[in-house]
Amino acid sequence: MSGHTESDFETAIEAGLLGAGGYASRSPTAYDEAMALFPDDVTGFLKDSQAAKWAQLEALLGSKTAATVLDSLAKELDVKGTLHVLRYGFKCYGKTFRLAYFRPNSGMNPEAAASYAANRLTITRQVAFNSVMKKADGKNRRCIIDVTLSLNGLPVATAELKNNLGSSPQRASDAVRQYCDTRDERDLLFVFKKRALVHFAVDPDEVW
Repeated sequence: MSGHTESDFETAIEAGLLGAGGYASRSPTAYDEAMALFPDDVTGFLKDSQAAKWAQLEALLGSKTAATVLDSLAKELDVKGTLHVLRYGFKCYGKTFRLAYFRPNSGMNPEAAASYAANRLTITRQVAFNSVMKKADGKNRRCIIDVTLSLNGLPVATAELKNNLGSSPQRASDAVRQYCDTRDERDLLFVFKKRALVHFAVDPDEVW
């Protein structure tokens, strides 16, 4: 890491995950605040990995297919939670869609290997949304997350980064306080089990 700012730290982490790390970068504008999802990655993964089921729905729903699928996913996440949906998928119009494929036990099954390879791992820097936590003057508080990691469009982890070098050094403990004091558990990204499953406080020496 050549620089001494949080942005430099973000850049270093992103560089480590891209390419050989298997991740792709996503723009924060791809994030849908209302659903707390990356909808294009959700629908893109489903179209690529379960094309026949998607085509059947599309024949039935036409231009409403993507919106209907995303609505079904959001409802299932609300009721059953992220971990359940990742393990068992979700239903839409009687069809069960997988939202993740896990690494096969061996390379003997080419179809299983291809399904696993279809997973989309993404990193997004500076995801922003209006928090339900208001400012002292009653106005909306804009919440910005340093790093969001997603699997097939579903956020599974967030991270607040601190750099203990430079002119204004901070540590991972400061990121912990940031989560406790300025992040609201009512915001969908943070609601227990419904979106991100884990939140990291990180500096160059420690991860909490």
